[in-house]
Amino acid sequence: MPETRHARFMPNLIFDVGMHKGEDAEFYLKKGFDVVAFEAHPDLIASARASLARFTDEKRLRIVEGAITPDPGADFIVFYQYADRTKWGTIEPEVVQSSAKRAEGAVEIRVPTIDFASVIQEVGIPYYMKIDIEGADMHCLEVLRQFDARPAYLSIEAIEQNIENQKRQIKLLCELGYDRFKAVQQARMHRRVLPADSSEGQAVAHRFAKGTSGPFGSDLAGRWRTGSEILSDYDAVFRRNRRFTESVLWKSALLRKPVRRAIEWVAGTTIPGWYDTHARHRDFQAR
Repeated sequence: MPETRHARFMPNLIFDVGMHKGEDAEFYLKKGFDVVAFEAHPDLIASARASLARFTDEKRLRIVEGAITPDPGADFIVFYQYADRTKWGTIEPEVVQSSAKRAEGAVEIRVPTIDFASVIQEVGIPYYMKIDIEGADMHCLEVLRQFDARPAYLSIEAIEQNIENQKRQIKLLCELGYDRFKAVQQARMHRRVLPADSSEGQAVAHRFAKGTSGPFGSDLAGRWRTGSEILSDYDAVFRRNRRFTESVLWKSALLRKPVRRAIEWVAGTTIPGWYDTHARHRDFQAR
């Protein structure tokens, strides 16, 4: 068995894995945290460097360029980028081929690889780690196995509409010491309201952009769920979504949009939508 690595726990540090244009990183920085952000898409990196230049100048933001991979020994890896659907960028060809919509417009480029474990060793274990790198998220969790400390909180994109894959995700999180979870619907994050008295960093006025991760840690609404409870919740959500998306009304191009709007109005949520799994480590239950 490989020797366990030691890394300092950094209570004022956040990892933004899948920075995009820096929308989430800006939120964390406004709340007073330092941020290490990871991004592979060159255009998005340039955009974030420009918009967040003040924070990089102050040494509060570090941007690590490249892709986190299971084999960081290679100098470069193929990255599939999109000109308009920039959040879909991925190193996983299976993700690109998962639908005609994803396959359309994907352009192959080469980007440097990131040795994620070496970055952790250098800067320390963050208080919170946001992971959203389109199909490669589990690589980050696997790297955490190497260390003797873990983030107090982390979030990771739920594995789309597949309960068996979701079981594997929750199983790995439990093995890493996470024992409480929340499933957070992301599609309407831009309508969320921050709590008036934030427990995470400074209380700030902030409007979330569409597609951002939103609040984290103890600022999340609702009760923390056990592993079995969160899997039961996901199973119900995935079953509901399949019923809607496999229905005749949904498959009709003419009826799909009005049917979806009606369902979403009644249900108060987006169908099918997408979810992030937020996890709290057992060592931080008292927070």
